[in-house]
Amino acid sequence: MSLKVLRDPSGSKVDIVFVHGWHGDQAPWTSAQNSVFWPEKLLAAKIPEARILSFEYDVTIEAFWNEEDLVSDFSNDLMDALMEQRTKKEEENRAVILVAHCLGGLVCEKALATGSQHDERKKLVSCVQGLLLLGTPHFQPDTLPAAMKYFQLAQKEIPKDSELKERSQWVISIPQQFASLRKSGAQISVECFYEGSAMSVNDDNVKIVDMFLAQCLDGPPPDRLGGNHQQISQFESDNNRDFIKVSRVLVRWVAKIPSPEKKGTVNYIANARFSGENHGMQLGQNAGTISGFRFGERTRTSSANGSA
Repeated sequence: MSLKVLRDPSGSKVDIVFVHGWHGDQAPWTSAQNSVFWPEKLLAAKIPEARILSFEYDVTIEAFWNEEDLVSDFSNDLMDALMEQRTKKEEENRAVILVAHCLGGLVCEKALATGSQHDERKKLVSCVQGLLLLGTPHFQPDTLPAAMKYFQLAQKEIPKDSELKERSQWVISIPQQFASLRKSGAQISVECFYEGSAMSVNDDNVKIVDMFLAQCLDGPPPDRLGGNHQQISQFESDNNRDFIKVSRVLVRWVAKIPSPEKKGTVNYIANARFSGENHGMQLGQNAGTISGFRFGERTRTSSANGSA
């Protein structure tokens, strides 16, 4: 498991973290035709003020359904690795956006729900502004049979209904935990996408995550992308219609995040001393003098007789 920094521009105001899911033999986030790694090659141009990171881990379909502790380990490692990348003063309160594909979305939801109860990780959870999910399944008891598609996709033995139900209890609990986190007041925007095209699985054309399965509990209706389950995380160019839809959401979220304050701006005020009569430093409403009024590194004394 590792968290790689793909791009780190000066003055970044947001960390965008990519968390892949099951991707078979194809490298995550990489187009099949020209091997375009779109988080770095395409998204960086759309959001130049973002630091872009990628969380990488190895997981099989069987392990995901069989080992609850393993996925919890992935979730905790994602949070801890990201905290290690945010040790500088200007980084510790920086906004975070998570972008996940497939089962990686459940890793993110588990990380947020569990992290919110952790003494150290809950501060990072409070910085998360958005979670964008590409083909993430939100299994519930009535949709659990759809999980068999994943075993077909990975060409693994399909468990019996009773066995699948027993092995999937913790998978079902993750969307419920995340929904409870949002209900408790966590201000995390969520956008879900599902695949519009089927892919060939054992000579059948199958949609792995349809509109109903992509629906996040108590979240907004999912939006459709044109590609199949793998293609919705792989974009060749910035003209790709699915990339335009996905990047539009991210651009909109980032636009709402305030830029970090810097020394030398009007918002940076320190060591001010007041004499005479003042009323909360309202511009044009102060009588007397103001000394030690500092903008950035310059200190000056200014008159406040009716102006400031």
